[in-house]
Amino acid sequence: MASNEEFPLRIEAITAAWAAEYRAEEALAATRSPGWQLVYVRSGAVEERCNEKRVLLRAGGILLHQPEEIFAMHSAGEIPPEVLRIDFFCSGAAMDRFRGAVFHAEPAEQHDLTWLMKAVGDLYEPVANPGDRPVPREDVAFGARQQLAIHLENLLILLARRCKRPRKPTLRVRRERRQTALVEAARAYFAQNLTHEVKIDEVCAAVGCTRTQLQQAFRARLRHTAMDEFSSMRLEYASQLLARGATPGEVAAQMGYCSGAYFSQKFHAATGNTPSAYRRMQQGLPARRQNKQQKDKEAPKTSIPEPDQKK
Repeated sequence: MASNEEFPLRIEAITAAWAAEYRAEEALAATRSPGWQLVYVRSGAVEERCNEKRVLLRAGGILLHQPEEIFAMHSAGEIPPEVLRIDFFCSGAAMDRFRGAVFHAEPAEQHDLTWLMKAVGDLYEPVANPGDRPVPREDVAFGARQQLAIHLENLLILLARRCKRPRKPTLRVRRERRQTALVEAARAYFAQNLTHEVKIDEVCAAVGCTRTQLQQAFRARLRHTAMDEFSSMRLEYASQLLARGATPGEVAAQMGYCSGAYFSQKFHAATGNTPSAYRRMQQGLPARRQNKQQKDKEAPKTSIPEPDQKK
């Protein structure tokens, strides 16, 4: 939904959220943030990378990684830090206030931060290793995901009130922001339609642009086409389904691939593993056990006993 003066901040989609305690000297590898990412340090201290800039966040510290920013984290100090991260899309112009800003949580903001910390644990499975993407829980309370967006919106509004209005951007900056907004809106639309194929004209109609504008935005911001991004997001979601235990056939059918063989081909080209092999690895099943079972099935069956060589 487009923002206006009465509703200047609207969360379009929350793609991932996790709250975790990291060991001393633990780190997150450098990653590019496709949308915005809220970072809140509840305890301890971390050093956050924001492209080439380094920011030290102590307990109560808040910052927002902007779209396309390369971020990384390194624990600082002897106290194991507890950190909240929320990946989301929000294309409102008021988000410009957060570029380069660092906050320390005030009492009015603590209510939403405390609620978000708890809600993230209820809505997402805990990650096994630092840097893993959290997997959404299947059974959650009615409206829980909407509440997550509402509390995040309220927190952003409170933070925005503490920022000064930015200067009027240049034509180049406005063009880049327009492209970034188109990419964010398209990715939010993709996130809501991962279980079937979409056509580029549908995306253009949903985000309000021409095909040329959309393709230029994706090539300028992500260095690939809009449909390449959609395919990548679908395969990432398929990976999550396989990790939960769904069979390749079930995943192919659920996500609307034309055939299981086509899905397997696309998955192998993107990951280097077949869907079956990836599923076994995520379930902790060694490949050799599966191979032995397959060989046993293929071995010829006979009721004639083998001759005793000793007789």
